[in-house]
Amino acid sequence: MAFECKPVANGQAEMLLPILHDAEEDDARIQATLLDPACVAYAAYADSILVGAAVVYWEEGEASEILYIAVSAQERGKGYGKQIMAALRDELPAHGRALLVGTANSSLENILFYQRCGFRMFEVRRDYFAYIEPPLQERGIVMRDMLVLRYDLA
Repeated sequence: MAFECKPVANGQAEMLLPILHDAEEDDARIQATLLDPACVAYAAYADSILVGAAVVYWEEGEASEILYIAVSAQERGKGYGKQIMAALRDELPAHGRALLVGTANSSLENILFYQRCGFRMFEVRRDYFAYIEPPLQERGIVMRDMLVLRYDLA
């Protein structure tokens, strides 16, 4: 199976909205990010079928940040998320030395996934999700804080 993760032109990035909606429920926030010239949207294809997407804020010389990453629901569990992460890590040397990613304190599967991809705990952004009313819960844990993980080039 041929896998490819490639940048998408700003004018075409809107096609990623249905997949990215899984990473962020607010379509207006996603659209604003896609319009930000500092952000690069990526489309992941398996045998020419769109299976995932990511958006990265590349900060030259500094720590860049993966703002969104998602794999379509029907394609999960096939290793595409890890392949997307590997593609983004491969692009890192052209931009800087570190890559950040954040997830909710309650998103246990995401925390495991990022660590399996080589990211390490970096910081906690307390009360990051306080704007969400009513507060969301995952597995009985209230989503409050953002855990930031970091991948550093060796």
